[in-house]
Amino acid sequence: MSEQSTGESSGKEVSQEFAQMEKELNKETSVFSLMKEQMKSMVGMVSMFVITIVISLFIRPWYDVAELHAFGEAGSTQVRYIALELVMIFIFTAFVIMLARYKKEWLIKYGILGVLTIALMYTTVPLAHMFVIDFDVEDFEYTDSFESDETYLTDIGMGAFITHDLIGNSTNWQDSISYWNQDSMVTGTPEWTYNQSRLPAGDSQIFRVVKSPNHLTLTNGAWISSVDINTGELIETYACYSEEGGQVTLGTDYSFCDMAVIVEGGVYTFSTGGDLVFYRTFEESPGVMAYQSKWGLPPNVDIRNEFVDAMMIEDQRMLLVTESSALVLHLEENSGTLDIDLQKIIFQYNSSSSITAVDFDHSPWSENNISTNNGDEGLLIIGEQDGTVTGWEWQGNLPDGNAEFTIQEKMKLENFVDSVQNVQITDLDESGYTDLLITSDETSYWLHTKLLKNKISFPVEDSFVMAIFADDSNSDVQFYSVNADQKIIVESGEITEDMFVLEGLQLYDIPFYIGVLVALALMILLYVHSEWYVVNTVGVLVGAGVIVMLGVAFVPTLIIIFMVLAAVYDAWAVYKSKHMLELADTMIGLQLPILLVAPQDKGYSFREEKTPISSKDRPERPESRVQQSKPKKNKEAMFMGLGDVIFPGMLVLSAVQWLDSDYGLSVAICTLIGGLIGYTALMTYVARGKAQAGLPLLNGGAILGYFVGGLIFAGTAIFELGITW
Repeated sequence: MSEQSTGESSGKEVSQEFAQMEKELNKETSVFSLMKEQMKSMVGMVSMFVITIVISLFIRPWYDVAELHAFGEAGSTQVRYIALELVMIFIFTAFVIMLARYKKEWLIKYGILGVLTIALMYTTVPLAHMFVIDFDVEDFEYTDSFESDETYLTDIGMGAFITHDLIGNSTNWQDSISYWNQDSMVTGTPEWTYNQSRLPAGDSQIFRVVKSPNHLTLTNGAWISSVDINTGELIETYACYSEEGGQVTLGTDYSFCDMAVIVEGGVYTFSTGGDLVFYRTFEESPGVMAYQSKWGLPPNVDIRNEFVDAMMIEDQRMLLVTESSALVLHLEENSGTLDIDLQKIIFQYNSSSSITAVDFDHSPWSENNISTNNGDEGLLIIGEQDGTVTGWEWQGNLPDGNAEFTIQEKMKLENFVDSVQNVQITDLDESGYTDLLITSDETSYWLHTKLLKNKISFPVEDSFVMAIFADDSNSDVQFYSVNADQKIIVESGEITEDMFVLEGLQLYDIPFYIGVLVALALMILLYVHSEWYVVNTVGVLVGAGVIVMLGVAFVPTLIIIFMVLAAVYDAWAVYKSKHMLELADTMIGLQLPILLVAPQDKGYSFREEKTPISSKDRPERPESRVQQSKPKKNKEAMFMGLGDVIFPGMLVLSAVQWLDSDYGLSVAICTLIGGLIGYTALMTYVARGKAQAGLPLLNGGAILGYFVGGLIFAGTAIFELGITW
């Protein structure tokens, strides 16, 4: 009994001890236990992950100002360049592995060191500049103003406008027209004033102005006059009424004169009823109009209630703009039929919103200087109430006397602002090559040259109608804001260099030399002392440079495609072909900073690292209980390829670069958080001591974070592709 009893008791004690040991061993080899054991390495790695991306964001403005896009602005949306990047990765990987297998490690080392030296400068040079360049700009402020009781009519070219005032009384009504130009802005008085009789028309009759290159055609229902733009002198005038038996009738026998344009050899009149009539005129018979032809305008053309602007862009071509449509009419002298035909239209744009502004002048995309423009080219730009801005290039010198309007792809600006208040073609810097001034309800944006880069902004009132750039008496450039409400109010302020956003490559001597010297010093240090902290310093800086170079080069959609393809390739290269492990072993053996090293213990030395990654599998269980109670000092480290940081970082930076500034940063932060979540998931595998493909989890987490953040801050617009082949 006792033996039995003793035997049973002994067996139970052994079983309990074994169970306890089994429990402790399972606890010590669990994922969480292993992660806790390697927490130092993990924290170090995630710190380098975040620091690399933060540095890339910090130096991004330097690249952005210089427009350093690898494939240009157009290439940022083109898929073929992503394919090119992947092909280059394949070629590089294959080339390094081939050299390693042929024992050409020296060629790998020195070749990569040379490339890394250049890549390092793409971080150190911008980083040095970021501490001395002031990317902030001074705000523009108005300092002076003057008023006029007249009513604003229309702009005249880039630097002038005309106002209108109805003066007199029922027995002597007159239309007073004043011309304001750059000199007027300085003096506060119009350059010239012209008064035209209105009688026998009354004070309710509409007044219209049609602009021609050298003169203005004024129409008030009773009289049609042309005045010289430069002097305000009367050129010719025609009556548009008849009187018989004391009875006055406005208009002619053929139509009313609600708007007109005087051309060489004739007059075209427009009525609110939709009639367009051509009258022949004669030098030997001043003031006489002889009827010749008649046409009908499209029914949606309302020159009384929806009139926006009208101008001659060539001898026979007239631009007529209403709130609903923009037309270019081909003004002929003969209708070719006894019936009333519709007016010939060579261009028509019908607005789905409402046209609020229009301008026609020298195109910023023209290869010719303004001084060499012979009047056979230009840009038609239209702004609409929904914030859309559209531009068409015009060529009037095509063979056989043809003319053509072609959409300018860079001027398809949908929802550019909340609502377009004005559009202007300008030349602020007096370079001879034009720019654009696009104004919303609150701000006027000066878009420089064909790149349409916003270099300076001006606050404006909701009554803003146009702007003029002019030199004051001290030769300082002034911005004049013309506001028209009950009266004309012109506000002005000086434009200084400190108000312009930086543009172009910013290379200062001292920061440049500092950046180059730091890069060379780090590479020399890496060569003579390739310890883990040197490798990490170089790796972080190189990674930041690569992130920003690729992040500013591609829109987020292309980056995501790149990340998905790279993740698939990474998984195949690690789990299937295993050549990525071979590449990593080569880099470790050569102590090259194409990876990041996170030591678990301060006694770790990267220079002494010889264990291949492929053999760093942790045993599933310790050999004995004694070994667990007295662990050997840990001299291991965690490794992560630079690509595992670069790819998520690219998406973070691209979001800041290309998404709307209202939510770009928020989406970028969500992307970074997603990448860190992917990193945490990756660590559950890495903690077991096995080599893992990092990109599937890291890229997947970053992409998921991007779309989640996008849906929160941008809505479904985050799914818009915006890419081309």
